[in-house]
Amino acid sequence: MWQLFPRAKQLTGALLVAHLLLAGCVFEPSETIEVPTSEESQRLTGPLPRSKTPRISAAKPVREQDQEQQPIISAGINQRLNSWFSVRENYDLVYRDVLKFYPDGRYNGCVAFLSAALRRLGTQVPLSAIDGTAESPSLVTKPFSNYLENSLGWKRIGSAANLQAGDVVFTRDNRSYPGYPAHTYMFHGWSDKSVGVALVIDNQDFTHERNIYSSGGGFNFTPYAYALRAP
Repeated sequence: MWQLFPRAKQLTGALLVAHLLLAGCVFEPSETIEVPTSEESQRLTGPLPRSKTPRISAAKPVREQDQEQQPIISAGINQRLNSWFSVRENYDLVYRDVLKFYPDGRYNGCVAFLSAALRRLGTQVPLSAIDGTAESPSLVTKPFSNYLENSLGWKRIGSAANLQAGDVVFTRDNRSYPGYPAHTYMFHGWSDKSVGVALVIDNQDFTHERNIYSSGGGFNFTPYAYALRAP
């Protein structure tokens, strides 16, 4: 484990718990990937590593200087999120946003990626902790889910069979932290619905396949629990 997370070796006891809870997706080795260092990421002079899954959407990317004039209001939040976030240039733009407030964003930043994408589309997810807690809705799965559902009125989708493009999915809880989903990602569509293979977008990669029901190899370590959809 220490080979995967060298910084964690320096932290013990309560300090380690505090560090993990404040670090994006609740810390779990199975949902974490190897990424460049923060210093390397901030340079970002070339394209980010990608899976071999082809880009599905042909939507026109939004230039950074056009963001103030954006958001498209003719469609629902989830439709806009799916259309916008499934463009590679916009995914890279979100990555740059994340690095400004969470330098290890690709390492353990599933919530950071989705909260940054939502802010780009006009849904303001707070960066600071709210309701007297020490956990940011922009960094930790539990307060992120609570904020969308309780503060913004997003509806819970229990069955994965009812998923729609742009739904924000939460997996089962981290085994070490009951009540904290181990991961969150955006559902983009089905690659093979008959076996539960979806196309998703998250901090782990741009559009890529994930078997949302299984536990095991690749990125498929924590099964689906529920999704949230804007009213």
